[in-house]
Amino acid sequence: MEFNRIKAIREDNDLTQTGIARLLGVNRSAYSLWELGINTIPLSHLVDFCNKFNLSLDYILEISSVKNYTLVNKNIDMKILGERLKFIRKKERKTQEDIARFLNTTHSTWSAYENSKVLIPTIFIWKFAVEYKCSIDWLCGRIN
Repeated sequence: MEFNRIKAIREDNDLTQTGIARLLGVNRSAYSLWELGINTIPLSHLVDFCNKFNLSLDYILEISSVKNYTLVNKNIDMKILGERLKFIRKKERKTQEDIARFLNTTHSTWSAYENSKVLIPTIFIWKFAVEYKCSIDWLCGRIN
């Protein structure tokens, strides 16, 4: 997964990789691997990035061209996230097994996301949002 927009935002703000890594509380090499698309930035760090630059997750993950929304919550609401993952799955008439198969994970792992036990990885929420045409910011409870 490539993160073209995080590099562009960094450069637009005249920041070095070291500078932005400090803002996010990570080391430069971790940030560099995210920017290069070698590793996927964890969703919690992606939210921090978006909050620092007043950007939407949907924009950064190239799901939308909308740069920012009026947020009701700057952070991820795990309870809402689980409820909304389940809502979309049921609306699409999919089983947990169907979603797990689509994401190449296990039923129990998907169940943990829906039950707010574990934060869903960025790549999974991105694939889910693209497939079912929904906002990641909405899924995370950042917008209504």
